[in-house]
Amino acid sequence: MLIAAPWVHHDAKRVHANQPLWSAIAVCGILAAVCLWLVVGQFIVGMGLYIVLVGAVFGGYVAHRNSKVDEPYRVLTPRHISTLMSNRKSRSEQAEVLSRCLLYTADSSLVKAPSDDSDPTEIAAYNLAQELFFDLLWRRASQAEIVPKGQRASVRYVIDGVASRREPMEIANSQLLVDFLKKIANMDIAEHRRPQKGLISVEITAGESVEVMLSTAGSTEGQRLGIKIVQETIQTDLDKLGMSDAALDRLHHLTDKGGVLIVSGRSGSGVTSTLYSLLRTQDAYIKQLETLEAKAAIDLENVTQSEYGRKEKLTAAMTASLRHEPDVLMVDNCLDSEQAELIVNAGQKITVYLGMAASDSFTALAKWVKLCGNTPDAIERLNAVLCQILIRKLCPNCREPYRPDPALLAKANLAGDKIDRFYRTPTKPLTDEKGNEIICHLCQGSGYLGRTSVFELLELTDETRNLIRSGASLVQIKTAFRKNKMLYLQEQALRKVIRGTTSIQEVLRVTQPKTQAK
Repeated sequence: MLIAAPWVHHDAKRVHANQPLWSAIAVCGILAAVCLWLVVGQFIVGMGLYIVLVGAVFGGYVAHRNSKVDEPYRVLTPRHISTLMSNRKSRSEQAEVLSRCLLYTADSSLVKAPSDDSDPTEIAAYNLAQELFFDLLWRRASQAEIVPKGQRASVRYVIDGVASRREPMEIANSQLLVDFLKKIANMDIAEHRRPQKGLISVEITAGESVEVMLSTAGSTEGQRLGIKIVQETIQTDLDKLGMSDAALDRLHHLTDKGGVLIVSGRSGSGVTSTLYSLLRTQDAYIKQLETLEAKAAIDLENVTQSEYGRKEKLTAAMTASLRHEPDVLMVDNCLDSEQAELIVNAGQKITVYLGMAASDSFTALAKWVKLCGNTPDAIERLNAVLCQILIRKLCPNCREPYRPDPALLAKANLAGDKIDRFYRTPTKPLTDEKGNEIICHLCQGSGYLGRTSVFELLELTDETRNLIRSGASLVQIKTAFRKNKMLYLQEQALRKVIRGTTSIQEVLRVTQPKTQAK
């Protein structure tokens, strides 16, 4: 019973109860119970009164504190008692302290591993973090999410841009893990409802640590945990983006012409990498280069980078940037006609790289014309529209060759090509020389390893400009671009299938229109 008073003192602070009041009630309750025990002559009767009085005090506190927190954080409930019994059982089976990776706090201090005789809960929390981050980095996941639901918490990874479900966690373990990570990320452990963010570092290879952004938020089921690996995934070399040689040559030519070049794609398709790479084709020592972004993805050397934050501030920020008279301006978005007019006017004198959300280059072109409101102005200094997607690359270690279906080749306009094999992910488990199933050491069994970009380049010519000005139909405009040997996104992606870079299944997954949820 003497242990209960300190617990009340610390717990009251965690749940934002009146700490001084409940600490005083706990201490006074114990003292009153002891005095009553001593005053009563009979030992058994006195002990019974002591237990009743102390039980009433702490029962009252438990009822009060449970009313202030969500169900997962309540104590002495059937769920809590079941968790305690489960933990007691696991203590006898507890393994040694795991050492699979090094964890660093928000201030870059090493998180010391608990000793073997440390509190079992402390060891369990540390081991959970060890297992999670080793698995996360080993599988090359860029993001993860742990969401409590009922007695378990779902675990989801994002690997090469695709979500993957992992084995769910016991709810008690997920909350133990969240509290442990909040502590080392310098977040408020007592705050279970408001969203919080923190930063830690993890190292599984000597000398190579990665920063990890953590985010937590409360729910009626418990605390959710978001994990994002903060790496410099932004590519700034145009030659390494995955563009075809023909498109690359044209783009290098276009970057020297001045005017406007639109880079479009869906969210998360690598548009920022392409914009930065285009900027890097310019000589930063003889030209003034500026970027205008909601939030800069990485720092660019010898480039003036401005952040406008909220979208309503973009127009003012664009006006301010143009006053600096840069030679090249990169803008990550265009939201209205006023901004479009600024870009059109700037394109008369300087080079402008504009980012835009669109599923293909024709959609981006139509969106740009609509924003400008005046078709001749919109296309006068518009040199080209680039659209891109990201596709997963097949693992070179475990990809499987097969003979493609002739009907499929005909449907993809590839029947005339001499194609005797495509590649796909393994259809059978990999085995060693003894016939035992093994996991690919490169892709960890996913069948894919990394991603590459696929580009569609719509380059404007005098002929296509005249067609657009005359109000020609989309079919006529597309026919004119096809005459100039333009290849669509799916056709460019199929070229990567023929080379064995990716699979036909991956191309279909990425290029098929997204269905709307009902």
